[in-house]
Amino acid sequence: MKKQPVQVSLKFARLKKDEFNSFAILAIVCLGKNATLFPNLPVTLIALTALQKAYQDAMTAAAVGGPPDTQAQTEAYNDLVVALRLIAAYIQSLNLTAAQVMLSGFDVVTHSRSTITLIAPQISGLDNSVTTQLGVSFQAVAGAKAYHVQYCIGAGAWVDAGVWPNTKDVIIMGLVPGTVYSVRVRGIGGSYQYGPWSATMALMCT
Repeated sequence: MKKQPVQVSLKFARLKKDEFNSFAILAIVCLGKNATLFPNLPVTLIALTALQKAYQDAMTAAAVGGPPDTQAQTEAYNDLVVALRLIAAYIQSLNLTAAQVMLSGFDVVTHSRSTITLIAPQISGLDNSVTTQLGVSFQAVAGAKAYHVQYCIGAGAWVDAGVWPNTKDVIIMGLVPGTVYSVRVRGIGGSYQYGPWSATMALMCT
C-alpha cells in the first residue's frame, strides 16, 4: 500500500481568538528553536512576530473599543492567517515526517478516529529567587508539544505569560516585587489543541 504523504493541518484558522494567538506564539517559538529544519521560511520570524503582536494588540483594543477597533482586529487576524498559511505550505513542500512537521508547532492532518486527550500538568514549584521574576516548574504531559502559561493577581483576569516548547527555563518576567501571583499551565497538542489547566499555585514576587 502506498504511504500517504504527511499533510500540514490548517485548522489553526478555526481556533478562537485567544487560542489562535497562542498558536501563532507557539509557531514562532518552535520555528525559531528548529530553524535548521525550516531554513527558508516564506515569512521571516521577525515579520511573523510583528504580525502576531499586531493581532494581540488589536484584540486588546477591540475588547474596549468600537467598530473601527473590531475592523482593525479582523484585518490583523487575516494578515496573520495568510502568513501562517504560507508557512504551512512551505512546510508541506519539505516532505517531512509527521514528527518533524510537529517540531514547527503546526499540526498534521490525521485520518485516525482515535483521539489524544491531554491531562492537566502538575506545577511542582515556583521560584522567586530572582527579583521581578517567577520560575515555574511542572511535570511534562504525554502528548504535549508545548505549554501555555498564565498568571493573575488575586481574582483578577488571567494574563498570558507565553508559550514554551518544553518544561525547561519557564520564567515569567516583568512582575512587581511584593505582589502575590497565581500561576497556571496547560499543555498544547492532542486532538483538542489544548489540555485542561493545572491547579494554580501562588507565590509573592521578590
